[in-house]
Amino acid sequence: MVILVSGDFEKGHLIIALGILLIGLEMFGGLRQNVVAAARSRCTLAIRRWKHSANTTMGHVRHRNMIKQFSNKPMVTVFERQGPSSQFKWGPWVAGGQLLLWINFADFYWRYSVEEDKETGQMKLLAKWKRVCLSAVAMVAGLAIGGGILHYISRSVARMQILNGKTVRLDVFRVSGRGTVCKQYPLDSVYSRDTLYTGVGPAGLTKSASSQYSLQAPGNKFAYILSRTGKFQDPKVFDLLFHRAKA
Repeated sequence: MVILVSGDFEKGHLIIALGILLIGLEMFGGLRQNVVAAARSRCTLAIRRWKHSANTTMGHVRHRNMIKQFSNKPMVTVFERQGPSSQFKWGPWVAGGQLLLWINFADFYWRYSVEEDKETGQMKLLAKWKRVCLSAVAMVAGLAIGGGILHYISRSVARMQILNGKTVRLDVFRVSGRGTVCKQYPLDSVYSRDTLYTGVGPAGLTKSASSQYSLQAPGNKFAYILSRTGKFQDPKVFDLLFHRAKA
């Protein structure tokens, strides 16, 4: 049995006290770091919200000022696709050719789809339902490709104009590919989630993912398509007028 003398007893208490103090300091340091981190996070969030609010307000102001510049002009052309108005006249012919091609594929699958007979080892026609499925897939493929070509033509914009700072006029290609049809929408109702100006390429409009620019209009499930290779009056002004992160 070991008996601590008074000196050893005091040293033992001192060591225990120092240990408790160190543990307390360590806990306080961790707590302080958490408090500082939380405060820093809240400050950063508040600054981001303030910047977003300021940018949104400035964006609205610049948007209104930009519209005022067009209000005194009866007609301003902001986009024009390069090429004649009949540049898509080949579209219906290509779509029809695709449909005929896939009809031939469907007929081939119906007439000549065969498999080996496990009993006789000879080739025989596939079951009727299998040939029907193969032919149906071919028909759907032909309709999808041909319909996609005609749909692209019908959504392509030949010319875009702003009338009196209030109305957007879109000259859209006909499904036949010959001539255009006019569509008009209120200026504030037309928007795009895409950014036109990228700063890349000769005109600053090049985008690696796509050569098209999409524009939404009310009453249309599908977007209108503007070619980035077309002639834009001022891409930066175009973004100020129509770019929105949300509808």
